[in-house]
Amino acid sequence: MRSDSDESQLNSPGAAAESCLRCERLRKSFDGTTALGGVTLSFPNCGVLAVIGPNGAGKTTLLNVMTGFLCPDEGGVFLGDTELTHLPPYRIVQAGVSRTFQDLRLIALLSVLDNVM
Repeated sequence: MRSDSDESQLNSPGAAAESCLRCERLRKSFDGTTALGGVTLSFPNCGVLAVIGPNGAGKTTLLNVMTGFLCPDEGGVFLGDTELTHLPPYRIVQAGVSRTFQDLRLIALLSVLDNVM
């Protein structure tokens, strides 16, 4: 996770103009424990990105806030000029932002393609 004061290649000069999805100053706490402490990220329109960090770093919380499963205490999530922060998850999916879950359960009667879909 990156805070406002950190330097990052994700937010290099010109990155904001190229970014499609961005998070600005996201904060989220649970019973006094800060999971996100002012996270600011810009995700480019293309390519593959990874959010990495140790257990408890806030990766899942970040994804849950970005996809509407949790509301941030502060900050916002934007897709272009549209704020997604307080939209329900189904509206965020309709806007083109979604996630997958780690819980892998295959349906034996379906093909690989159908399981992936």
